Amino acid sequence: MAALSRDTYEGSRGPVSKTEDSDSDIEIGSLLEIDSTKKKGWDDKQKLIKICQKEVGTISSGKRPLNIAIIGSHGCGKSSLLNTIFASFSDEKWKELAAHGSHGLVLKQSNMMHFKKEKYYSREGPNNEEDDEVLMPTFIDMKGFEDQNDEFTRELLNIIFYGRMKEFEKLSDVLTHYQNYGLNGLKTRYSQGKEYLVIDRIIFVCSGDPMTTLPTQLMACVSEVAHGLRGIPIFGVMTKSDKFNGRNNAEVEKRETEFRKHLGIPNNRFARIKNYCEDIDKKMAYMFSVIPQIDVRVLKLMTQVFSNALEVTNTEARLEYLSPETDIPGETKEGAKPVPPSRNRVPTSSGLLIAIQVLFMAVLLHFCMKPVITEEKLNTICANYDFIKSKHDATIDGLNELCDNKVDILKPPIYLLGGGIVFVIVVLPIVLYSFLVKNRN
Repeated sequence: MAALSRDTYEGSRGPVSKTEDSDSDIEIGSLLEIDSTKKKGWDDKQKLIKICQKEVGTISSGKRPLNIAIIGSHGCGKSSLLNTIFASFSDEKWKELAAHGSHGLVLKQSNMMHFKKEKYYSREGPNNEEDDEVLMPTFIDMKGFEDQNDEFTRELLNIIFYGRMKEFEKLSDVLTHYQNYGLNGLKTRYSQGKEYLVIDRIIFVCSGDPMTTLPTQLMACVSEVAHGLRGIPIFGVMTKSDKFNGRNNAEVEKRETEFRKHLGIPNNRFARIKNYCEDIDKKMAYMFSVIPQIDVRVLKLMTQVFSNALEVTNTEARLEYLSPETDIPGETKEGAKPVPPSRNRVPTSSGLLIAIQVLFMAVLLHFCMKPVITEEKLNTICANYDFIKSKHDATIDGLNELCDNKVDILKPPIYLLGGGIVFVIVVLPIVLYSFLVKNRN
């Protein structure tokens, strides 16, 4: 299949040059008359769409739609790729559904954006139903990532990949929480609430420009987290293939090889993509039609991404976060802002607990093992009582019972001792720990 050159696009009247003077030279009527069905690659596009539909299945299958994350460093073309993917499933025209992060300015997009089927896909069923009930995936636009492989980036990817981040939630807010409360604080916050969109596929996007640095740190971070508990399949896309193509440029070919190597992906999970943009069509005729030759390359990759033969290694795996009430005594919050040490530091809770337990046990043993009356006094009372009883032949019920059971009276109260031991070992640590945590907060 012949690729589009960077100097032409294919319109209804044949290739149109990009060297025309201005938009005013093209009549709007000619753009509206473009018939995409007559363009080269149209039939192949329709066949590939059907393959994709078959791979994901329909609502009747009982499955949920795939959740596909799009990730890459700033300016690599993530939003352009998303809009190109959406256009590849359209028979009408390209639309800007995913807003670009920058337009000649250094701007970070820090919000999570989800694109469900209803936003980008519209096809009738076999009997002209309004919805064909195909389980088209949800695409998640992951924005604002730097080329880093640090503690925060790994945890942020965990939060996203395991569906703990809501739509429109700002990545900058997550960073602020990490800076204020540390890694454990971040885990505690995102251990609460329900799951949203658990990621099933990852598409890592990178520019094909050999003059830009490969984001190797971010790639390593994504690969490490993706291959962790769930084992999420990764795919790679090189954008700007209209300018930089590894087939005829040794530097670009080397870049593509390094790209696949760092992600650990085979050739069938890699694609060079041309995005819908001004670079391929200065007149932007794609605003009124589609370009099947671009769509075919994208759809070919989507048949692999959507493949029902490909699965997450462990679908039920989830992160084992700390519960909201749990903290680790004596552990510092890594990554948090340093706090000046207090002069009146609370002693290490474990040492303090042992000291208090020993003290309580000593007091408990002293009072529980000591009888309420000494043996000498008890013997004196009983001797006097026996003398009076023999002299006057009279008894007193209370004293009589006391003297008959004086051996038992002198024994330590075992039941009280047992209760005290339970208090010292079980109840006391809980009370003390709660007190220490409350004081620290």
